[in-house]
Amino acid sequence: MRNLLWVFVCAACGSSDEVTAGAGDASTPLVDVGVDSSPPPPKCGASDWLTYGHDARRTSASDACIDGQLAPAWTYVPMGGLTSMHHVIASTDAVYVQWAAPTGPYVGTTAADRVSPQGKRVWTYDTGSDANLGNWASVSGGNLVLQDDGLYFVDLVTGKVGPNTGVDWWGQTIPAANGGVWFANTSKSDGPGLFVGLMDMTAKTTWKGNEQGTMCGDGFSDVMGGIAVDGSVLFYAPVYKTGSAKQPLPSGVYAFDALTGSPKWNVMTTPASAISVGDGFVYLIEGGELVARKQADGTKAWSVPAANAGAQSPVLANHLVIIATQANVVAVDATTGTAAWTSPVVGAAAQPYQRQISNGCSGLQTLGAATITTLAAALPSGTLVVTASDGIHVLALKDGSAKWSGKIPGAKFAVHDPVLVGKMVYVIDSSASFAPGSVIALTAM
Repeated sequence: MRNLLWVFVCAACGSSDEVTAGAGDASTPLVDVGVDSSPPPPKCGASDWLTYGHDARRTSASDACIDGQLAPAWTYVPMGGLTSMHHVIASTDAVYVQWAAPTGPYVGTTAADRVSPQGKRVWTYDTGSDANLGNWASVSGGNLVLQDDGLYFVDLVTGKVGPNTGVDWWGQTIPAANGGVWFANTSKSDGPGLFVGLMDMTAKTTWKGNEQGTMCGDGFSDVMGGIAVDGSVLFYAPVYKTGSAKQPLPSGVYAFDALTGSPKWNVMTTPASAISVGDGFVYLIEGGELVARKQADGTKAWSVPAANAGAQSPVLANHLVIIATQANVVAVDATTGTAAWTSPVVGAAAQPYQRQISNGCSGLQTLGAATITTLAAALPSGTLVVTASDGIHVLALKDGSAKWSGKIPGAKFAVHDPVLVGKMVYVIDSSASFAPGSVIALTAM
């Protein structure tokens, strides 16, 4: 067991708000006058939001119905000391809160609470580790899966830990059908090194890809760590940092067979966001552009300027790709990149964190991730929930028009990380990624 002591903090911030889209396909299919050729919207449902971006494709879109005004239902703060409040995932019968308890001069333990739909604590599990970096939990099978200073399978009913890896694993997870998870391990620290792979519910790794930085002294990290699964393919978009060591593998976008780990292709680039996948494409921010790459071979299908866009995986809803900048929320056609609409919303660009640590094995090391989110789509109601510096906005998916906006009574800071289940919206109220705060549950009126 090692301890991580923070020595430097650097948050990535942007100020430009310009996002423009290039010309699309000029040919438009003709339809009969007065006939709506669009498919009917899905019915209002209550599907679970059980991982980063809602699902394996990271669409950040659910079958919730959020028509406009939101009213506070309850606020929840974990019992005992609280170093930082991170994220929440939810189903109709439970809310799972990921947070950190104090550990002296170090970052804080990785802890999680199960909370009832009425906002009452059911159980708490604390790993006892010391470096909670705020990676999203996932629910897979009958377990809450935490990958923050170790990968832990925690029983949903009892809150008792089962199979686990021990400390020094960090990164995103995606629930797998066998009760395991796809994962990316994004920091060497004093642990096993960097790799992406599949783990079964006994914490046994089925396959690994892109393995590197396995020797003590390798200060390797992946400061973006985006993964997504579409069908039988896992897509991975790392940004590798190696300190003074030689870089074995380039940053970029990689594709693997999701079940066997067999490599399919890779392209060199520098991701500036997590990734989402759909419509035959991989979507992400690269530099100052929103880019769509073909899932078949990674070649660029289209790109549009997106100066200082947020690091959240682009939202995929109603055949649109939606991102946020510091001053706008922007939607483009998912196939062509043609501009659909722009809505002025200030401070909705989700910023990644990037920090430097000092530890026993790899010395000074840069860590980071795209963990904060600000956008979530409710498909049946045709709406987009946006958390911004001035409160919450509900926009129409069809044209970006404002349906409602307001500050949340009782919120002390700018809320973030919206999660939509049925008529409920769950947000985190905290001043930063690593700060105390609370969970606020909101009801759509």
